[in-house]
Amino acid sequence: MSNFSLWLVLAGILLIAEITTGTFYLLMVSLGAAIGALMDYLGYGLEIQIGAAAVFAVAGSLLLRNRSLKRTKTDKQHDVLDIGNKLEISSWGVGGRANVQYRGANWAAESTDSTPVTGLHQIVDVQGNVLKVKSISTHA
Repeated sequence: MSNFSLWLVLAGILLIAEITTGTFYLLMVSLGAAIGALMDYLGYGLEIQIGAAAVFAVAGSLLLRNRSLKRTKTDKQHDVLDIGNKLEISSWGVGGRANVQYRGANWAAESTDSTPVTGLHQIVDVQGNVLKVKSISTHA
């Protein structure tokens, strides 16, 4: 079997593995293997094929990683659909925490206000199963 065929088989196997994982990193390695096949097709030696495949795979993976790291906290907050929604809190427990009914489930809520008050609150952040809320109106 020629190097060209081996590179293409490797690229295919990595592509199938990528489809099952969905990480995009294996896609970069698979494309690197395809670059290795291209280098063989163009008549370059095995060292150039391996080098080109490795450089493409590493560079592509680093670009993907840097792209995902550039997302700021505010970008991630836009992914959470609960932020900005309002809910009613009728009583606060010890430590500025309350148990609230939200979207048909019990949630823990923590106030970002210096002194928690009852009334209408807006969700400003979600940390796990804890809603961070701020007061937007108070009850007398």
